[in-house]
Amino acid sequence: MITKIETLPNEILLYIFSYLSWYDMLISFWSLNIRFDSLVCSILSINDRISNSGILITQGLSYNKCSSILFPLIINSSSLCSSIQRIHFDETNSIACDLIYQWLFNEKKILHYSNLKSLILTRCGSIEAVVQSLSYLIEHQLDELTLTFNQQGFRRVRYEKKDLQMISDAEIERRMNMIKELLCQLFSGQCQLKSLRLDISNILRGSIIHRCLKSRSYLSFNPIQHEFQSYCMTLRCLYIRLNQTCFLENLIEYVPNLEQLLVEFHYVSKFGSFEKSNVETLRQSNENWFNKIPKLRYFSLKTLICDDSEFVYLKWLLNNLNYIEKLQVHLRNNEFIKRESESIWKSVIDANFVRQYCLPSKIINLIYFDFYICSECQSSLNDIEKIINSFKIHSFFVEHQWTNVKYLFDPIMSCQHLFSLTDRLQFSDNPR
Repeated sequence: MITKIETLPNEILLYIFSYLSWYDMLISFWSLNIRFDSLVCSILSINDRISNSGILITQGLSYNKCSSILFPLIINSSSLCSSIQRIHFDETNSIACDLIYQWLFNEKKILHYSNLKSLILTRCGSIEAVVQSLSYLIEHQLDELTLTFNQQGFRRVRYEKKDLQMISDAEIERRMNMIKELLCQLFSGQCQLKSLRLDISNILRGSIIHRCLKSRSYLSFNPIQHEFQSYCMTLRCLYIRLNQTCFLENLIEYVPNLEQLLVEFHYVSKFGSFEKSNVETLRQSNENWFNKIPKLRYFSLKTLICDDSEFVYLKWLLNNLNYIEKLQVHLRNNEFIKRESESIWKSVIDANFVRQYCLPSKIINLIYFDFYICSECQSSLNDIEKIINSFKIHSFFVEHQWTNVKYLFDPIMSCQHLFSLTDRLQFSDNPR
């Protein structure tokens, strides 16, 4: 018995479509009939970060296929254009940088997709096209943005389309200034984003980028810059990867309604409040960020910690956020970086260590705590048992029922892994 695909119910057809790439689905099923067009539109209208839905311009797509087949097919259909809510450009595919602005805007600079809400730009090297596209979108269109920059875009010597390219200092400075202006807009009143995932960890250390957000105490003496750097009132969720702490310290003054904050450092770098001369000041500090980000409830930090002074900064940071409800801390030490002051890492990593260095001194509202610690050590079976039991007899962890931990030892790498056995803390792009 021969069954025509048109006889299948919608549920089965949607299941079949889920196994196809968006471009194969369009080419194969678009314009067959009204029913199939409706199903295709329903697939493209899904805005889901986990399943990476929507339009994806990634590796595997040729420039000719995009420009001569897919792009005209979409642009010439108002129903397709209005269905698309999520677009992902991955510049690992070299054609993505050539298509960003062309795919988003027409020759009159009008956005093609009236319902576009989520945009993902990863490994960005084409700085000008990115800034040109985002300036309008973050103020008038998008709810969610993912933005990561490619280190290649800031190197003086790089390979570009298989050719060795030289980039002048003036060109690098021009690109830096463009990103600086974009970052200032992202955290100002000219941005309506609700969720932002931002990775600027590949941008050169010591550049002007990481100091582009000035403290509001500084802006009070600079009324012109203060006018531009107004608050971003809409941002609720922020995931950010950095290589300098000063950006974070200034950033929190511009996002008063932030509810979820996930920060990842390559390592706790000595910039901002964290200077050798400031270690004792940080240790004595009573500062608190409640007046700056009072709605923050979830905080996650992942970083390398190299020496004792960086533990002081970590403690200062956690104490500033001692009012949050959910906390996640992931720490590693770097076996390739040896510092003079490493006495803390040489101590036993147990319940006392976690309470002292991975939690605020004062616990106010905390109801969820997740941690992971990876460090070098020499261990034995007796040590493992003592470390696990230390949580079962420590009054703080017993009181909060945070005694379920796991310890793993890697004898080949002489490395220990200590972590809590709880559900991983999930950061939602739509907290409300």
